Amino acid sequence: MTEPKESTASKLTGDTPSAISVIELIGSQAIEWLNRHWTPAHRTKAIPIDAIRYGILQLPIHGVASSKSESVGESVVVCSTAEDRYELHCHGGQAASNAILSCLRDEGIAVKSAIESIFETQADRIVAEATLELLKAKTLRTARILMDQKRGALSLAMAQIDRAIERDDPTEALRIAQELRSWNHVGKHLTSPFDVLLCGPPNVGKSSLLNRILGYRRSIVHDQAGTTRDLLVEETSIEGWPVRLQDSAGIRISGDISDITEKLGVQRAMEASASADLQLILVDPLEGWTEAHQNLLDCKPSQSMLVLTKADLQMAGLSSLPACPCISVSAQTGDGIDVLLKAIARGLVPVEPSESQAVLFTQRQRIALDRQFLG
Repeated sequence: MTEPKESTASKLTGDTPSAISVIELIGSQAIEWLNRHWTPAHRTKAIPIDAIRYGILQLPIHGVASSKSESVGESVVVCSTAEDRYELHCHGGQAASNAILSCLRDEGIAVKSAIESIFETQADRIVAEATLELLKAKTLRTARILMDQKRGALSLAMAQIDRAIERDDPTEALRIAQELRSWNHVGKHLTSPFDVLLCGPPNVGKSSLLNRILGYRRSIVHDQAGTTRDLLVEETSIEGWPVRLQDSAGIRISGDISDITEKLGVQRAMEASASADLQLILVDPLEGWTEAHQNLLDCKPSQSMLVLTKADLQMAGLSSLPACPCISVSAQTGDGIDVLLKAIARGLVPVEPSESQAVLFTQRQRIALDRQFLG
């Protein structure tokens, strides 16, 4: 006589704030637990496969024996996806899902992480990895690309490489591998944001521009040079791509900087410039192009964009600017901001992967592909 399989529960949704959390229950104890705690809004507790039912979960207050007077109700939607397999859709805050998982654990149902659950039930490792990365996706655009990989786009491409190698066609195998590598700049940022640095001399308008892009006051704005001493970092999305914006200390070349804190801020700004995916070099039309600007551009010539600030002021046009993408904006009025955001998105992702395009989206996958061709 075979032993019954262990009943398990897993939270399938990530920790990113959302409207709904989803918990999956698997095993014979699932329906028994539901019958003890769940009261449907309709008359019967029967849940046919693929049917959706709304009701109330009565959960014991932590550390207190369950009773009507010592429990709390949680509105949930219950769906049966297969025999002895259910999904609970509850409020997206962590308090609700944690209370449900605690109750399940206290009553003998093994609570497993999403990683354990997915890898136990999914034979295709790439599909399992895509499922896990989907939990971390912060925008619909990146989720769409990961969903294509979950549906098998990358698995199919890797299988095509294997078949090409088996039939002794290294040219075809290399062609597919090179196409995959061409999307690495996107794959690396499906769950990890692109780094965009706002840089330039002091008092050029970096903090004001950051506030305008974010839509709220994140940086302190002051006429005194050197107000920003450290990197101010804030995450957002631009045209559907996750972006980490960094407001840096003003870069000064000529003259001594006596304040040690400002010196450290400038040092960190230069380090951030070296590692940024894209840097916005801000230029005040009144001050013009300086040695500080040129040093920043020299650090990252192909990943820089010039931003002429204070476009609301009547100033003479700049001459002798370097050949580089250039946008004119006003953080005060918002003029040019929409154009700038579109330009940032194009600078980060010049071409978006088409539907069903295979994309390497983990470091493990990129290393595995390289090893396949390096022997």
